[in-house]
Order: sequence, then C-alpha cells, then structure tokens
Amino acid sequence: LDSSPSRKYAAISSSEQRQSYKNDFNAEYNEYRDLHARIERITRRFTQLDAKLKQLLQGSEEYKVEPGISLSKSRFRTRQRR
Repeated sequence: LDSSPSRKYAAISSSEQRQSYKNDFNAEYNEYRDLHARIERITRRFTQLDAKLKQLLQGSEEYKVEPGISLSKSRFRTRQRR
C-alpha cells in the first residue's frame, strides 16, 4: 500500500475539499504528537546509553554488561523500519 500524501490527497480545488483535508489532519494530529513525543524520549534514552557505553573501558565488567544496549538499539531500529 502506498499511503504517501501525494497518493491520498489530490490538489485542493474547493473549500469543501480544503476543509476535508483539514479535518483529516486534525483527526490524526494528536496521535502524531503522542508518537513523536515517544520517539523523542526513546531517542534521548539511547543517546544517554550510547554516551555511557563510550565512557566504559572495553573489557571491564561494566562493559560486558552493557552490550544489551547495542542489542536494544538494534531491536528498536528494526521495529522503526516496519
């Protein structure tokens, strides 16, 4: 399925069509904002974990525990692509 806006919405040719597009936008905007905020929180967390991992000495006990960070990042990126 191609759900790109250019496929779903033709050029606006009437005030009714404009209002319809505006209604669609408004109906989905709150969900977009919620998802965007969630992604921002997750991105911030991975940035913090990445910085922490870079500070650890390779081969140390802490470093051996932290590879889960990389695995979590890989899983997150895989889910994002779906």
